[in-house]
Formats: sequence, structure tokens, C-alpha cells
Amino acid sequence: MPNDAQSDRAPLGRGIFDCDGAHRSPLAEDYERLFQTGMVVLDTNVLLNLYRSNERTRRDTLAVLDRLRDRLWVPHQVLTEFWRNRESKSVRHHHSTKAKETSTALDRARRSAQDAVDRWVKDVRLKEGEEVTERIDEGLKALGEALDRLRETIDGQSQRDALAGTAETHTDPVLTELEPLLDGRIGEPLSAADHDKAVQEAQERATQETPPGYEDFKNKPPEQAAGDYLLWVQLLREAKDRACDVLLVTGDVKKDWWHTRDGDIPARPRSELVVELREHAGVRLCMLTPAELLTRAEELIEGLQVDEDSVSDLEQLRGGDRGEDTIEAAWSAESLRDFVAELGKRYPAQAKVIVAAAANGGSVDRATVYKLAGYPGDRQLKGFTRPVSTVSRELEDLGVLTGEEPFLLHTIYGSVEEPSWATGFRIPDEAVLLLREIYEGGAPWPDSHWHVPEDDDPKGAEHSGSQ
Repeated sequence: MPNDAQSDRAPLGRGIFDCDGAHRSPLAEDYERLFQTGMVVLDTNVLLNLYRSNERTRRDTLAVLDRLRDRLWVPHQVLTEFWRNRESKSVRHHHSTKAKETSTALDRARRSAQDAVDRWVKDVRLKEGEEVTERIDEGLKALGEALDRLRETIDGQSQRDALAGTAETHTDPVLTELEPLLDGRIGEPLSAADHDKAVQEAQERATQETPPGYEDFKNKPPEQAAGDYLLWVQLLREAKDRACDVLLVTGDVKKDWWHTRDGDIPARPRSELVVELREHAGVRLCMLTPAELLTRAEELIEGLQVDEDSVSDLEQLRGGDRGEDTIEAAWSAESLRDFVAELGKRYPAQAKVIVAAAANGGSVDRATVYKLAGYPGDRQLKGFTRPVSTVSRELEDLGVLTGEEPFLLHTIYGSVEEPSWATGFRIPDEAVLLLREIYEGGAPWPDSHWHVPEDDDPKGAEHSGSQ
């Protein structure tokens, strides 16, 4: 019992978990409550993985979603991304695409083995018809036959795993399952004004590495890179309206969503996201990957059985579309030269700004853009980076670009007067050296850094909303 002195004290203040960076590990009962009264939000990769999965994993995933159907909610941004990505080779033709990639790798291995043996035979001066060269030929033939059998096995499995009927929406088995499951559970889109505002906010947050989504701005055009933040804005609004805790299920495992797993400590949401949702809606955020959702659901939902292999399969698929941790294809001197040349033919202002940024160490200020482009002072820069996206897509379609090169021109936001206004543009660090090698000393390399004193800044130019 407390003594009189203790009882007279004022109530204690904060506890050990009363800190924005604190994390309380969710208990089984927390997930059970979320399954019963929370909002289970599905990211795009959860839906797209239904095409990438085999029949067993697809069946188990749909069974879990069906048991949670009353709690499900899908942001409109997820629906937009689902339809944008559904027909890509990596989704609807996932199994055949992976089989072709593997067959190509096997062909390379065959050629590599043949080339290596041919070089050795030449280096040691062996002649045709010798016993050793005959044994080598027999070995290469056996290797080729073994690789052929491997290809047949892989192609056969690919055909068995392929999902039939996806060419038409009315025969697509995934859509057949999802349509009734998600009926009435899709969020409303943002208004045009709110969408544009959110895209700009996403770019501003990316410069500060504020989650979610800043990682995508390193290699995607702004409109596409803003997808994570658009989802997040819609989630914040819905959570506030419903006033219930949120379980976000996502295969996006990048560091702008999660704190990194460390040994036996499981991954957890970024603390900034937890705090932002709590302050905006007064509710708690939990996150699971699709594989973890299946595991938790089997533990907590009576009568539900999930195959362990389905969990393993989803772990392998983790990453899906936006969340996939792919290795970026860097710009090459050739691809960069082709891109800038094509951009310069149609959008010379953007090409000049990119090269001038390289000459200036990676960036140019707003006034320089107006001088290079010859814009009048009352013109806004809204959409200035859009031609870069357009030419990138077209050159990707022609096979000139891979589609994985880092986006080449980003807006820099923030000024003393108004932090949301564009103060200039920057290019990726790797492009600076390449552009110097290609253009320095010749056209269109500038004679100077093209810096314009602040006094000469065009008035009314700063409100760009560049996308």
C-alpha cells in the first residue's frame, strides 16, 4: 500500500511506451480484434499475387480473404494500380514469363560451357579426333541433352500453373472471385484537385525521406512514384471516418514502409506512419505481409486451414509490383545519349535543363530554368517534368530503355516564402558524370553554370506543381 506521502503526489507522467519512436509488439489478441472490428486494407500486390500464385496458394489466399470480407477495404489507388498492372507480362503471364527467363538462362549456360571448353581446347592445342576431344564432345552433348530435359520440365510446370481464361474479363477466374468479394468495399477516388495536391505533397515528402513512398521517387516518374502516398492519403481518410484500427496487408517490403527485420525481431511499420495515423485518426496501425496474414488467419480463425507451402510461396512472391526489391538498371552512356537526343528534338527546354544540371553538379535553380527555356515571367512550371516521362515510356516501348532506369528529372521543393513551391530541378548523381563525359565541351553543354541572381528571378514562377 502507498504511504501518505506517496498518495499525495501528482499522477505519474509518461510511461516507457509513451514516445513516438516506441513500438509495442502486437499480441495475438490484437490481430484477433483487428479481424473482428478493424479495417483490413489490401495493397495492390495482394490482388496481383493471385495471378502469380499457383492454384493451391491462390485458393488459400482467397479463403482467408473470404473469411475477412466484412473487414476488407481497398483504397481506390490500389484499384487503379491493379488494372494498370493486371495485363503486364509479370502478372497475368507470370508463369510463362518466368519459364522463358529460366530457359534463356539455361541457353546462356550452354553457350558459356561451349565457349569455355572451346577456349581451353585452343589454349592447350588439342586436335580434332583425339580421344580427349571426343570425350569432350560427348560431355557437351550430354550437357545439352540434360539442359533440354530441364527446359521441358520447366515448360511443363509453367503450363500446369498457368491461369486459363484471363484474356477476357468475363472468363478471368481471379476477377470472378474478386468481384463479389470486394463489392462495396472499394474506396472513392480523390478529387482532381486533391489528387494533384497529394502528388505534390508526395514529392515534397520524398525530398525529406518521409514515408511512405520516397524510395519510388529514386527510379520512377512522379505521378507513378506518388502511388504509395496516394494510397496512404486515402487510408488516412477512411480510418478517420470509421474510427477503427487498421491492418495494412502489403507485399511492399521497402524501408519506406517498414523498419528492417533484425535477427529474430519481426519487421514493424515505420514509426512515422504509426504516429501520423494516430494523430490524424486516433487509431492504431498494424501491418502484415500476405504470407503473415495467412499464418495469423489460420491461428485465429476457427476452422480455417492454410497449407504451409502457400505461406512459403507468398514469401517468395513478396514484393509483387510496387514492393518488388528489384535491382535498378543504371543509365548507360548510350541510353542516356539516345534519351537526351530524342528529348531535345521535341522538348528542348527539358533537355537543356538536364544538361545544365549536370554542368552545375546535379541541379539547377528555378531562375536558370526560366532563362534556359525562354519562358515569360508569368508562366508556371506545372508539368515541367512530364515530357521526361513521355519520352521515357516511348523509348521503353521501342526497346531503347529497359524501363528500370532512374527517373531523370526531379523537382526540388521549398522556399522561404512558400515551402511547397518548386525552387529548381535535380538529376540523379550517376547521370552527372555520364552527361559530363558525353557533352562537356560541346553542344548543348553551357559555357557557364547559367546561374541567374536572385534579383532576376521571374515573378510568379515559383508555383509549379510539377509532375
